Amino acid sequence: MTDPEPRRVIAYVGPSTADSAADRYWARIFDSVRRCIDTEASRTSRGFDALRTALSTADTPVTLVLDGTRLDEDVAEGIGTLLADEPTLRIVVATRTTSSAGADMPSDTRILTSADLAFTVDETAAYLRDAGVPQERWVVERIVHRTGGLPAVIGRLPAALCSAPLPGATELERLVDAVTDSVTTRTIKNEPLLAHLLRPVLMSAMTDSLTCASLAESGVDAPTFLTTLESLGLVEPVPGNSARVYPDAVRRSLLRRAVNDLPAEPTRTYLVVPGSPDRGSDGAAKLGQVVTLRREGRFAEAASICDELASRAASSSTAPGTTVVSDAAFCFQAGLTYFFAVRPHEAMGMLRRARSVGAGTPVGEDAAAVLGLMHALRGEGPEARAALCTDRTPRRHHRDSARLAHTAEQIAAALLAIDRLETDVALDILVDIEVSTAPNEFWALVLYAQGSLALLTHTPMDGLRRIKAEIRKHPELHAGYNAVLVNAIRADLELALGDFDRARNLVADSTHLFTAPVHARMRLLTGDPAGSEALVHHYGTDPICTPRQAMELAVLGAAAACALGRDSEARPHLDRAIALSQQTGLLRPFTMVSPLMARHLGSLGVALPTASEPTALDTATYPKSKPVVRLTPRERAVLDGLIAGRSARTIAKAEFVSVNTVKTQLRSLYRKLGVNSGKDAVIAARHLVLD
Repeated sequence: MTDPEPRRVIAYVGPSTADSAADRYWARIFDSVRRCIDTEASRTSRGFDALRTALSTADTPVTLVLDGTRLDEDVAEGIGTLLADEPTLRIVVATRTTSSAGADMPSDTRILTSADLAFTVDETAAYLRDAGVPQERWVVERIVHRTGGLPAVIGRLPAALCSAPLPGATELERLVDAVTDSVTTRTIKNEPLLAHLLRPVLMSAMTDSLTCASLAESGVDAPTFLTTLESLGLVEPVPGNSARVYPDAVRRSLLRRAVNDLPAEPTRTYLVVPGSPDRGSDGAAKLGQVVTLRREGRFAEAASICDELASRAASSSTAPGTTVVSDAAFCFQAGLTYFFAVRPHEAMGMLRRARSVGAGTPVGEDAAAVLGLMHALRGEGPEARAALCTDRTPRRHHRDSARLAHTAEQIAAALLAIDRLETDVALDILVDIEVSTAPNEFWALVLYAQGSLALLTHTPMDGLRRIKAEIRKHPELHAGYNAVLVNAIRADLELALGDFDRARNLVADSTHLFTAPVHARMRLLTGDPAGSEALVHHYGTDPICTPRQAMELAVLGAAAACALGRDSEARPHLDRAIALSQQTGLLRPFTMVSPLMARHLGSLGVALPTASEPTALDTATYPKSKPVVRLTPRERAVLDGLIAGRSARTIAKAEFVSVNTVKTQLRSLYRKLGVNSGKDAVIAARHLVLD
């Protein structure tokens, strides 16, 4: 290999120990520099001043590589002084500790966080390939999802994968978990300061964040305990405050060990009630009330109770005599409630917390299943697939929540299949849902998936009949986010049948971002491409736009630009849609246009993604773009002449009629097409069904 710094001297200094004083650390750095360069510095003086002298007299620029540095204030101040002294000096510091003194570093200092250093999917795939154990894309995605891209874990995976047979999804997760457990166990065992503090370490993983206050009753020296965990890479700082948190993969590993070593602790759950260290009867009753209200479709009332319970947790955290332990069950129920109450960001936050706090428990598994469904609904294919369980049999004692999670996994799998245009797979899953489960809280999502499949298979009438029948049977569930989902898919089904008035009435009052593509599609299909384009520009740049909505709007933006005769403006929309398709695996948005529009998109010279035969364009959903416009033979001949670029006089000569007759036919043609010029008539003809 070539030297990355051919004109520089690189002096490497290994990790400093926990009890390493600043003076001894500078002496180690000086010894490393002295071995690399000729220096007149005193060999008896080995401190910071000797290092400054050595660097100032060096003939060659120096790069200091300080690995595993404990960045206390003295060390940080010294690094700043060295950089100020020597403009050619470079210092690379690898540290797991933070220091307020870091703010005094030069302005061009670059700081890489753990997120920057985490392995991405592509980096993991390349690493495994170079290690001689290449894996399929879904395997790599699941590895990164399960580990959070932690380099220490990824680095040990090749050896484990070499010795294991080709894993399925469940076996893969077990293998990854085993490697993670090995890394965390070895890290704790090899640190003398933690080897005898295993119980406090495992107990600390049961809280959301670590602070000196939260560790006050654990019997440990809290500042030293936190600093040690951080220096080992087991915890990370929370931006903006002094708290520390475990990465999800590390936390799950510690909780798995806690299940074996501390069997009584992880299974204890608390609904926080002021003054009570255990689950209070009032709190438990209110949580039961939340579930009842949600099943009755009273989502706003249920959400208000969750808000009250959450505020109790916050207010009781400092109350004397109160034990506050995160309740995974509460977070799971609150996440479901916020989802149906049209509060998606709070829902995902609660469900992620339930998954993390309940890692290794049934509640954590249920939360992961519902998160997978939410990702699938948002069009986030890789995230949804990573969260899905391959075993779709009802789990653990047929608990109600387990059956609910099982349904969530099935709906997510059906949506993923529909998005990839795999109609047979989606049909099998939806039939299984219909046969094996009674209507439950995911009633609206089942209807949405069934309606989406009806659109894809060109059976919109069947889809509408099913949805209308279900609404008649369960009108109480047609509320909140359920109503948004059901009305959106009903509107699309009505559009596919050409009933634009009914489609418009279904979503007329909805401003939810989920219905934005429906509004834009309706404008496009009813002869208003400019209005459709305006909606695309308005909603397509919204920062909370999901990948599904963004991709549908991009396809509609391209179709609207084509209908307006601006092909050059259509291509950027189409490029964005293709990029989103490559990231998410979504193909279905390319089918959500009429065949005429689809053919025009295919003529732009941009290679559209395909799943198999037939292509995405061949499965265009909407059979017509507007009620049929009937033209007389004369009007059709005049329109054909306009499309060919002929003048009125040339058309008159070709049809053996007078120019005045052609002008009369033009006025009639303009009236039927709703336009005012020949150019607009040609544009309208591109997306109208003419007879």
